[in-house]
Amino acid sequence: MTADARPLVRLILHSMYPMRIPTVSVVAFGFLLAAPLLQAQAAAAVAPAAPAPTPIIGILLPGDRATVSSPVTVRFRLVNYGVAPAGTNVERTGHFHILIDDEAGAPGTIIPADSTHIHFGKGQIEVTVPVPLGRHTLRAVLGDYTHKVISSELVSAPVSIRVVPSRR
Repeated sequence: MTADARPLVRLILHSMYPMRIPTVSVVAFGFLLAAPLLQAQAAAAVAPAAPAPTPIIGILLPGDRATVSSPVTVRFRLVNYGVAPAGTNVERTGHFHILIDDEAGAPGTIIPADSTHIHFGKGQIEVTVPVPLGRHTLRAVLGDYTHKVISSELVSAPVSIRVVPSRR
């Protein structure tokens, strides 16, 4: 209790009990008044952390229904989550994969590595991808440090493209 508060506590106690109260009683009374405040502060200090914000994943480039030539430049979007190279086991991070004309597996399944499941394990956020002529669907998937699908929240909406011969 601060020295400034002692006269106020004495005044309150003296109005309740008109006899003289020793200083020790005033200090003890101050601690009794402060105990609930200290308990509330301690409870607030150990309150659970707010849940992490929902991640957002997407493909910024090419736009949906774009007409492009191969190789296709793909720019990823990731919000409320981090990008790290494959093999880096850091919470709330992963690396990008592009799925061409395929759906993502269930969370925890390994993303295959082939011509329609392309891995970008160096932490790239913009890449060029060879895509055959014709209509295709691209989907970005964030994989963990072992190339597993992290969650369905980290699978992008599909982006439809049409690949045409380049005009050279």
